[in-house]
Amino acid sequence: MNEGVEPESVFAVEGNVYYPTGRAVGPWSADTIQGSASAGLLARALERVEQPAAMVLSRLSFDLWRPVARHALAVTVSVLRDGRKARTVEASLIQDEKAVARCTALFLRADPASAPPVEAAEAAPAGPDAGRPIPERVRAWSPFFRCVDTRVIDGNLERPGPTAAWFNLVSPLVAGEANSSLVQTVSAADLASGISAFVDRRAWSYVNADLTVMMWRPPIGGWILVSAETKAGDQGTGVTMALLSDVHGPFGSCAQNLIFERASRRDPGSSP
Repeated sequence: MNEGVEPESVFAVEGNVYYPTGRAVGPWSADTIQGSASAGLLARALERVEQPAAMVLSRLSFDLWRPVARHALAVTVSVLRDGRKARTVEASLIQDEKAVARCTALFLRADPASAPPVEAAEAAPAGPDAGRPIPERVRAWSPFFRCVDTRVIDGNLERPGPTAAWFNLVSPLVAGEANSSLVQTVSAADLASGISAFVDRRAWSYVNADLTVMMWRPPIGGWILVSAETKAGDQGTGVTMALLSDVHGPFGSCAQNLIFERASRRDPGSSP
């Protein structure tokens, strides 16, 4: 890599090695990348897997094992189960010869003739143009977040409570490529817990240990609406749940399991 040259993308690539740029950095430390960035890289690998028959991607399950540092990464892909009706494929993010995150993808047989009758599709939500741009102080939450065009439809990112916001990752995830709708979906879904906090961020911190995305149809376009709400129990854990929509209407949902800590105990860059 050329020192001092900052690509416009979230990752630069040389052969099969990916290099996080400054745009990949999350809120924890200058050497730790945003979960949206690493999850997007795994999703990109999985959607490029050639399928032996007509199949659609139905579920992505991410396990975020370790902090992902800002240096070289590799992605490995393997087929865990190859069935006639369902196929499971796993992608792992490798750094320093260790798996730091993984994602299992469930592909299901696509057969329009077998689709049951459904009620009329839900009305499309208010579009990005109807949303409120976020203040510069909010965009400064992390370098990665500066790469995301964000429009708030309901709630307030600076106040506790449920929030609905449109997201569009405007920087290419990988240099020289346009972001797919799936990459846009995953990078937006990982932000669900961040926009729906119900705690005082000065007193509490939290991280998500995983991310699950389920879709009943493929997303379309670059703008993804995340309508998120967070709940917590009495054991220091919680769950964020969100409805995912594109400009045509809802297409899926996502969930994250959270670990809470008092801010005085927070270790920047730590991960569950």
